[in-house]
Amino acid sequence: MTGLLECVAGEMVAPARPDLAGLVHWAGAAAQPIHRWFRYREGFSPALITSLGLGRRILDPFCGSGSIMVGAAQQGRASVGIDVNPLAAFVSRVKLSPLGDADVAAAAAFLGGFEAAASGVEPWPEPGLRSASKVFEPRIFDAVLRMRALIEQRATSAAQRDFLLLAWLSILQEVGSYFKEGNGIKYRNRKRRKDGYVARPDGQWQLERFGADQEGFVFAALRAKLTEMLSDVPAWQRGTWSGQRVIEGDALEETGRLCTGSFDSVLFSPPYANRFDYFESQKVELWFGGFVDSYEALGGLRKRSLRSHLGAALDSAVVDLPDVEALIARIDPASYAVRMRVPALIRGYFSDMATILRRCRHVLVPGGQCCVVVGNSAYGGVIIPTDQIIARLGLDAGFGEAAVVPVRHLTVAPQQRNELAGREGLMRESIVVLS
Repeated sequence: MTGLLECVAGEMVAPARPDLAGLVHWAGAAAQPIHRWFRYREGFSPALITSLGLGRRILDPFCGSGSIMVGAAQQGRASVGIDVNPLAAFVSRVKLSPLGDADVAAAAAFLGGFEAAASGVEPWPEPGLRSASKVFEPRIFDAVLRMRALIEQRATSAAQRDFLLLAWLSILQEVGSYFKEGNGIKYRNRKRRKDGYVARPDGQWQLERFGADQEGFVFAALRAKLTEMLSDVPAWQRGTWSGQRVIEGDALEETGRLCTGSFDSVLFSPPYANRFDYFESQKVELWFGGFVDSYEALGGLRKRSLRSHLGAALDSAVVDLPDVEALIARIDPASYAVRMRVPALIRGYFSDMATILRRCRHVLVPGGQCCVVVGNSAYGGVIIPTDQIIARLGLDAGFGEAAVVPVRHLTVAPQQRNELAGREGLMRESIVVLS
């Protein structure tokens, strides 16, 4: 690797493809049957499969909620997806597991009678999340836990239970006193204004958001989601659903266990090197869904994940990447980034990506293609050209060609605008194509 400090000017950068801009984020699949069952804002559109000309066997080492895998199934292709997040793996598995007629009928029967049955069950045990009572209003909290208990009580098969549980998980944010934003969650009792957040009057905002009947609000949300999911069931009748495999685990470890030459194409979007901790933003679903039952378990997931956030295993071994070190050396040592251990994050991130790319090359057939959707970042006035670094790492991993295809601009944080003046165009989202 040489010349990274200069290559941002254009080396390896192909013509922009703004036509792909709508496919590299969640909105690309938000309204599509099956894809729409769980809002996963880090996902992207399955249309990338055809837009990028992928082959019959696809690997997605960071599969998230399974957008690419569902798309592969719908197109009659085979796929393997990996994700360390148990919530993501669960969502993917449910989407990829067609229900039998008996389970569909039972889910429809549940939909028709859950409201009347709700008062006859004891609430599901409250999870150990410290902020559990803060993320829901008391009456909503009770209704949410009763619905979970009813699902566990009424489900007659594991597949049926998981289908109902996914519907329940998907409404938690809608009925909650919180919402996902940036690097975590925010609370609805505060309203954002240009000069900061201000408190909303207690009692008033709840009435505006949930109405006078909070239990009814929960029931209506679950009814709408289950109705939507059941209306999408016929979509399972088309495609090849049995050829998909979801692996819950660390992508670095699991890709090393896959067979040489077992895939025609690799397509993935890793967490970006932007400090976002998705376990924090998804902590309500993780705790309430029973995917974690202790803070130690949650911390363990963070340590096993890609080193893209400050809770990851930043002290683990790194690969010597001199040009990455040169970028880090340009970050103002007095900046918040250095104080928050961002240099260790950057080293770990690109070391992990180097490993992933080597293993992706190993599992591809000769002539196979690997496409990586990434976004650049900036710290202390220094742009980290993630797309071009990954392209260089791909060449080091044994790929013969690498191209960076810009697809859309990324918004610069207000505090960085002055520092990055004149270079905002380098803050972009790209698809790195390796072959």
